[in-house]
Amino acid sequence: MIFSYGKSRIEIPDEYGYVYYATFIAGEWDFLRVNNNDVVLDAGAFIGDFTIKVARKAKEVVAVEPLPWAFKLLKRNVELNELKNVVLVNKALYFTDGLKVKIRDNGVGSRVDEKEGEIEVDTVTIDSLGKFSVVKMDIEGAESEVFKREEWLNYVRLLGIELHGEGNIVRIPRYLTSKGFSIKEMTKTDLIKNAIRNIVTHPLDFLKAETRTKTIMRTMSREYKVPALSNENLVRIVYGKRIVNARSTVI
Repeated sequence: MIFSYGKSRIEIPDEYGYVYYATFIAGEWDFLRVNNNDVVLDAGAFIGDFTIKVARKAKEVVAVEPLPWAFKLLKRNVELNELKNVVLVNKALYFTDGLKVKIRDNGVGSRVDEKEGEIEVDTVTIDSLGKFSVVKMDIEGAESEVFKREEWLNYVRLLGIELHGEGNIVRIPRYLTSKGFSIKEMTKTDLIKNAIRNIVTHPLDFLKAETRTKTIMRTMSREYKVPALSNENLVRIVYGKRIVNARSTVI
């Protein structure tokens, strides 16, 4: 299915219609206020929903996605929107470059799994990709590996991370706080405000999507839960903003 949101168009497989809602309606990454001087890292870009949303605002977006079929759709969606400031990387983000790791194909939940993974991909570090002022990270648990190296964090102004596992949920926010970031999580009030603002901004696009997917109705009936607000399966999204007086490197 092709979904629209203002000038953006995105092809999304039928079973992943909720991806449109998470990014364009619920605004799970809306706390990342991107401007035209920002170089953005979309780590775990999947089919390109966040990449497409921010590319027209940013100086450049580097989109990293290891899953082959999702990467092909990511590339197709970037071309569909005629975006010239997006760099595509078909690798897995990790603590070192050039390793071979196995990915288990669970769609949007695909992750590194050396025991049951069926797809082999190369790894890449954030430092080798560049210096980023804004980072969105959804890499299904591999965030613990990425944080084994910290130089990349010196350049970051804003970041949003989907954390997986109790250890990551506890340790990474504490670590970010120690590095000069203020941390927050999305609340139900934030979700409602985001949804109202995003629906009012492009009501016809929302109505077309809802007619096809009925995602809002499913959410109200508790068939679908917004990941940013769900405490199930030890998954949580946190947002970090560098405190102005904190020690940092400016790009």
